[in-house]
Amino acid sequence: MIRNIIYTVAFLTIISCQSIDKSPKPESFIEEDRMVEILTDIAFVRAAKSSNRKIFEEKSINPEDFILKKHGVDSVIFAKNNAWYSGQIEKYEAIFIRVKANLDKETAKYEKLKKEEDSIKKIEDSIAKSKDTVNLKDLPVITEDVIEGKIEEAKKKRTNTPPPSKKQ
Repeated sequence: MIRNIIYTVAFLTIISCQSIDKSPKPESFIEEDRMVEILTDIAFVRAAKSSNRKIFEEKSINPEDFILKKHGVDSVIFAKNNAWYSGQIEKYEAIFIRVKANLDKETAKYEKLKKEEDSIKKIEDSIAKSKDTVNLKDLPVITEDVIEGKIEEAKKKRTNTPPPSKKQ
């Protein structure tokens, strides 16, 4: 039993002491600013893809490919650059801090738009509701005689002359 424990510890020690080679800097190097833009866009499309998975599957859309084409980057070049940056922990962390800041800024912007849309929707709903409550049957019926009478009353007030009497 003790012999098995010693073999297991020795095996784990040998495996854990392996040296990990870092990826070499790619020939087609993507600068940090551009990498931030690409990763920010990828985060957005992944969020959209997770909430609208059915639409993406029905239309056979791969949003990550679209983003890479938008930025003029091949998927192999992106993978090599991503592997290189992942070996540069400080740079990679700085990139993801900037990506998170971009996402937070856009989230705040969209939340503000959502609140504005919600308030507009509430106003439209209240207008529609108030229109529904007005019943046309409750409104007085206005005929030509009523209009003519109101015109004569207005003339009388202006000129202080009695209105002509109606002949019946």
